[in-house]
Amino acid sequence: MRTILASLLLLATLGTTLPGCFGCGGFSGSNDRVFARGNDQLILCENGGYVATVNNATLQGFYTENAPGSSIAYTGTDGPTAQHSFDLSYPTGATGASIPQFGTGEWDEQSLDKTALDHADTLCQNLETQTWWTSPQ
Repeated sequence: MRTILASLLLLATLGTTLPGCFGCGGFSGSNDRVFARGNDQLILCENGGYVATVNNATLQGFYTENAPGSSIAYTGTDGPTAQHSFDLSYPTGATGASIPQFGTGEWDEQSLDKTALDHADTLCQNLETQTWWTSPQ
């Protein structure tokens, strides 16, 4: 009987710590911000990096939050090349964000639950393993 109870407790613990993937489960990423436009996605990571999937290409790098009141809220820099990547702004009268470098159309900020944020954060944590993350540009 003890063995069965111990097994059930172990399974219950695994069910809460491994929500569908083996690279996640600590429910990190609560301060990540996720934007979407159609099939495109931009994650502004808590660690200062970003991951964008635009037109079936993945872009990675760093981003900077600009001063309050600036016409551009966030500026992205490509990790591998250190070149300017994007400007995210909130145009007056628009319901979503604008990122002209990624094409036309508004980007909507997504309200994700902790499991979805945890899955997205695995991409953010992966940035820190890239050679450009710690290489001076």
